[in-house]
Amino acid sequence: MDWASWISLDKGLVSFREDWKGKMKPALRWGADLMHIRTIKAATPESFARQSGYMINDKTVTFVQVIKKLDHFNPKKDTLFVAGPFNNWSPNGDKKWQLMPGEIENIACLILEIPLSRLKIKESLPFKFVTGEGHWMEVPADAPNASPKDSGYHNLELDPRRSGRHRFYFVPPLPLNLSEGRDLFLKDEASLSSVTVQAGVFLKKLESDLRLGVFEQGDKIIFRIFAPRARAVKLFLYEECENPSNRPHLLKFVDGCVWEIALDREVEGWYYHYTISGESSGGFSHFDSEFPLLDPYARAVCGPRGPCIVVLDETFGDFRNEFQPPCWHECIIVESHVRDLTHWAPIAMTEQERLGFSGLKKWVESQDFYLQQLGVNVVELQPIQEYDTINPAEYAWGYMPVNYFSPASQYALDSANGSQIAEFRALVKSFHDKGLAVVLDVVYNHVGEPNFLQFIDKEYYFILDEDGHYENFSGCGNTLDCNAPMVRRLIRDSLEHLIVAYGVDGFRFDLGELIGKDTLAWLEKELKAIKPSVIFIAEPWSFRGHIAGELRDTGVSSWNDGYRECMAKYLTGKSSAEEALYFLKGSHPDWSRFPAQTVNYAESHDDRCWIDKITENPEHNGNWPTSNDRQRTHLMISMLMTSLGMPMIHSGIDMLKSKGGFLNSYLRGDLNAIPYERAAQYSATRDYLRGWVKFRRSDRGKPFLCRNEFPGKSYFREYIEGNAFVIIFNADGSEGDGFLAYAINPTFESVELHLDDLCLENCRQIADAERFDADGLKDPHFFCRNHILRVPPLSCGLWLGAR
Repeated sequence: MDWASWISLDKGLVSFREDWKGKMKPALRWGADLMHIRTIKAATPESFARQSGYMINDKTVTFVQVIKKLDHFNPKKDTLFVAGPFNNWSPNGDKKWQLMPGEIENIACLILEIPLSRLKIKESLPFKFVTGEGHWMEVPADAPNASPKDSGYHNLELDPRRSGRHRFYFVPPLPLNLSEGRDLFLKDEASLSSVTVQAGVFLKKLESDLRLGVFEQGDKIIFRIFAPRARAVKLFLYEECENPSNRPHLLKFVDGCVWEIALDREVEGWYYHYTISGESSGGFSHFDSEFPLLDPYARAVCGPRGPCIVVLDETFGDFRNEFQPPCWHECIIVESHVRDLTHWAPIAMTEQERLGFSGLKKWVESQDFYLQQLGVNVVELQPIQEYDTINPAEYAWGYMPVNYFSPASQYALDSANGSQIAEFRALVKSFHDKGLAVVLDVVYNHVGEPNFLQFIDKEYYFILDEDGHYENFSGCGNTLDCNAPMVRRLIRDSLEHLIVAYGVDGFRFDLGELIGKDTLAWLEKELKAIKPSVIFIAEPWSFRGHIAGELRDTGVSSWNDGYRECMAKYLTGKSSAEEALYFLKGSHPDWSRFPAQTVNYAESHDDRCWIDKITENPEHNGNWPTSNDRQRTHLMISMLMTSLGMPMIHSGIDMLKSKGGFLNSYLRGDLNAIPYERAAQYSATRDYLRGWVKFRRSDRGKPFLCRNEFPGKSYFREYIEGNAFVIIFNADGSEGDGFLAYAINPTFESVELHLDDLCLENCRQIADAERFDADGLKDPHFFCRNHILRVPPLSCGLWLGAR
């Protein structure tokens, strides 16, 4: 036997390494007691073909693709070909490799039957399907013959020993959720072999449309939880947070996936948790009938270990349309953390207030609020959903979530009474009152400790290896399977709750590659139906890969790590003008389909601060930046604000904030807190950034720098000399008679740029590397004559011109 998997709660499929040649059906046995399996039926080659892409009959091979599995494929006008080493992976429209419409067991398919000899197979053969337009079909998740390549992509594998007659259906004595052990045995005269029956693709397809969590229905309160393989689910309810009940309520199994119970409304405001029992088999399940579980849909929890609070719909209003965020292409984002903003905020508040939502609200409402003074219009908060830090006073970034619906109890004044609900709602409103949209950094790629979801159904919620161990593509110990339908739904439902109940305007998805293009595109569609203006941003990488290019076909924007790295290299002499111009023009076409699809930034919460990364000081210590460090920071600001896309600033960068070279400060609130006193020390840098932000948002800046659709090639004109350049925005006049000219020289020597027919003498210079004045600089220090612009060392300039 090769492998075996469940295909329903009471039926399995076993696959052999080669076609079964025995006259009798295989003698299968079940469990340690070797119980006879009486119902065994050969699977058809056609059923294999629908999953694997091929079947073999005598001396022919039939390639098969089920039409409904092909995304964006129209069989009436599109064409599909098979490719492999037999045609050098390039069928080039040759009809002898083209699949044609047909049926397999009454299912519409594309089919190609050819002589086996044409393929010249030795042992096995890789192949894949490709459209006539050159789009390669993804290998299906349920393909039993997927084979990895060194590049990380997958092919299908054709094995002549497996024609489709190597698989059998069987019905074990006990269903999946009641089975004590999952070993399938094959008994013959000489030996006994075994294989563990995997939950397989079947488990990942289980879903329910029933509403989950706690909600009122008539005069009852309904408690529901998705636990498809549980044997029993118990609900514990109690009136005092510190006095858990030991008298459980037993839930009933209602639709093959969901458990529920209806109770009187008197339990509103009470506390609760669940326990779930089931059969633990190997590493593939982790049931524990004694472990108190958080409800994944709990709207408030007292702490990361619980208990949950019974909070009903009437507690929440509908705030989705209270505030409309700016159009994506007009966003200027600042990233920050709740406690980084409050720790040294120069206003009066209690120490407890400085730890959370209420203190930040006070700071936001102050007339001197830092972010409002910067002039940005979007704040991106690091995670505010319940995370796994036990002591509320301990600082953490919050990237280890344990519940997705509840605002963090760690940031609440009275979490046992659910004050986090009103406090977070009030905080969002205070940002809105200041004209700032609120984007939340959300973490749906892994979970923190305790890992409550593993006690509900480890194999359903997570990506596991063949031995049942967690795949750790997140670097945090586990990886959520965001393609499983109820994981998708958990993500969607919690995001909808944040939009409707709190008025949140958008989301940045941590390690978005693990969520995947398909799920992100689905979430975008679902949430835009709730709030059309919602902002969607992905961190497009993980330890597994990078999907920014794939996201071009969606409306999801991406953090641009290439931009981040280029800025540091270019401004320290380690990259070229050509590379810098690629990013400045919106990273098109490789990264973005339209400019706002790239989020441009030079620094984020991760890794070293900008000033520590580029400082001339030893050991990356930018606490006391050199004059060159400061000058390069001004050049970075000028490039960030002239680059097409969404600019993102990390809070404190305008103060030349330093972590002293420290690399990973996720637990270091002392290093991450905004050093407001430093603003006076580097006030010129702060004013410089504010000038650029104000111009970019102004009527004079928007037409040139905030484009919604991608400008054509003629929109830009470039002049390059060594590592210095000048770029003209609106060179083709598509945005009217005006234009912008931006020049930069990151070297230590003056550079002369020949501008051909462009003359800047009569243009208004509004910025250099030290000043920004939209009405025009007094005494600009740039020489420009006879179409020659002389750019001083470590300097930049911006001109407004008219034809």
